[in-house]
Amino acid sequence: MGRRARGILSVARTQRLRAGEFEAIFRQRGRREELESVIALWRPSAGEGKVGFAIGRRLGGAVERNRARRRLREAYRQERPTKRAGYDVVFVGRSALLSRSFGDLRVDVRRVLRTLARRADSGAQSVAEGKQA
Repeated sequence: MGRRARGILSVARTQRLRAGEFEAIFRQRGRREELESVIALWRPSAGEGKVGFAIGRRLGGAVERNRARRRLREAYRQERPTKRAGYDVVFVGRSALLSRSFGDLRVDVRRVLRTLARRADSGAQSVAEGKQA
């Protein structure tokens, strides 16, 4: 068997959330966006920001959960911005994730990433305005 390709086709290890970071985002309330196929939870990050993917057992057995995680990870990989927004994000899969077309899933992920980019831009503008005053 060949080795799995790394690099451009995956999310770098330095960009992935760790277990403690997942828990911190889940404990934090309020910063979330609920879409048909995913729920996105986020918090501001000190660095570039990291991403994580969570699929609960309600989605089905291991095969269904792994398939859902792969689809969600690939949708993120195709939609991820070149400039990171400075947020740690957890994408939580919902049951519609398995039945939704991949194109629609990409639209959902893109929507979340645009929301975060707008928040980062508005935060940068408010910081710049504060320095000018």
